Amino acid sequence: MRKVIEVLKAISVMVLFCDVLWGSQLSIYEIQYTTDANGASEQGGNIIDCRGGVVIHKWAGSRTRLTLYDPNYPDGWGGIMVKDRYGVGVFADVNVGDWVELSNVEVEEFRATTFLQYKPEHDPNYRIVSRDNPLPKPLAVWVDEIAAPVEGLDEWVVADHNAEKYEGMLIKVIDVNVRDTGYGKAYDNYILESNKDPNSCCWASDYMNEDTVEIYHPYVLTVGLFCGVTGILEQYAGESEGINYDYYQLLTRATADFTIEQYCDLNYDCGVDFVDYALFAGRWLADQQCGEPDWCGGADVTQNGAVDVFDLGDFVQQWLEGKL
Repeated sequence: MRKVIEVLKAISVMVLFCDVLWGSQLSIYEIQYTTDANGASEQGGNIIDCRGGVVIHKWAGSRTRLTLYDPNYPDGWGGIMVKDRYGVGVFADVNVGDWVELSNVEVEEFRATTFLQYKPEHDPNYRIVSRDNPLPKPLAVWVDEIAAPVEGLDEWVVADHNAEKYEGMLIKVIDVNVRDTGYGKAYDNYILESNKDPNSCCWASDYMNEDTVEIYHPYVLTVGLFCGVTGILEQYAGESEGINYDYYQLLTRATADFTIEQYCDLNYDCGVDFVDYALFAGRWLADQQCGEPDWCGGADVTQNGAVDVFDLGDFVQQWLEGKL
């Protein structure tokens, strides 16, 4: 009995220790959430431990940048960027899909984006908790939810910072076209305009896109019409040549971030809805053989020659994913 009691006491101490250790770590939400009108983190300037999240993107620019996502907060305030402040290669063994937690990192508002800066002077560290975690589907939003800045006298600034909750998040703007290029501090932004409302638009940039050869991804200049564009949202604020900037930009990562046609969208309106269901039902188990190039109006999703249960499975999956 005495040994049992001793074991239980030891377990209690370990649990208490873990609770204290876990309690000292901040979630991404606790770092990102803010009521500040400019979107600044309430943790700005603090040296903290972060519970971390899944690496959804790794960008090896002049300073390696990780984007972490906490799946507990899929609707906002769940993403953050981590930067190797002095470019010393500390994240060489980190891969997309790893869950990474950090200690002794500085919360810094760098050009208005909340970063976790990995600075050697603070004796930082990180730990890969697990590998090969599932990656999130992008959060679908309408263009006006990350509205473009308004041009004023010597400035390009957003009217408000309502998009702040999406900073560091993987999001997808729906049903857009490229209106124009050559905007922003580095002239690398382009305007994505809603196909349904030309007054609704946002800014995007391809500087983190691994498939971009020059300033823009080739699709931006050659296709220009998309059912969706996916990327990580970043805020940029600063001054250059007498012009003040404060805007959000959607940073694409690869060619796959540009959705030209919507899967199972049979009437080509960039959505899977009741109209598509009616078209699909009209082709269900039809006698004709499906084949190229029409594949029974696109209803033969699996392209196996018939509209059957395999196509229904794919259609239902797209239906359940809503705007995506």
